[in-house]
Amino acid sequence: MNYPMTFFLSAVWMLCAPFCNIVFAQSHSCTAAHAMGQMARATSVDGLNAWKKAAGDSHLARGVYFLRFFELKPSNLTAARAVLTFTPRTEAEEEGWFNLGADKPLGCPNKVIADDLALVDLDARRPHDMALAVILVPEKMFDYVSYAEIAVSNMHSDFAEQMEMVCRVKNNEFLEAINRLPPASKDWFLMKIFNPDGCHALSHPEADD
Repeated sequence: MNYPMTFFLSAVWMLCAPFCNIVFAQSHSCTAAHAMGQMARATSVDGLNAWKKAAGDSHLARGVYFLRFFELKPSNLTAARAVLTFTPRTEAEEEGWFNLGADKPLGCPNKVIADDLALVDLDARRPHDMALAVILVPEKMFDYVSYAEIAVSNMHSDFAEQMEMVCRVKNNEFLEAINRLPPASKDWFLMKIFNPDGCHALSHPEADD
């Protein structure tokens, strides 16, 4: 066991405890967090729908619902469009996805580890799911390409690598979306994120320690 790290985490928790529940309450309730975990590991649409109401109507809850729905029904155009509609538009919305598996251990005393793991895994699959979705509904390509800058801010995201498939399958729509980006965003995209010549990712996920 790494005792210095254990001591550090314990100290952080002691400092956090008085207000962590307040912070958590501002994002979503323990009931909603558990319901989202159940949706993330649903094995059928009926099972997914059974937890939809309890998960609430937040942007994040709807994002989890539609992403898992699309995984269960990968040829459903409505689901594909919804996945891209609920793509994060701000870093705050993206942080909600990143923290999905972290909120409950801090804010909920009766956490379910399987919920946390399912949400973390769902988020990890999100770049691949989004690539499949935009191939089905290329009219959402600009939203998809615009999201790249936010997506790769997560050092573990393979979003740029997943774009390689999109670039090859829907090349015309992909190039058109890049050309519609504001000049500064386009320059950053071509310099740091993706090279459309040959469809090569320039941003790659860092390996976990």
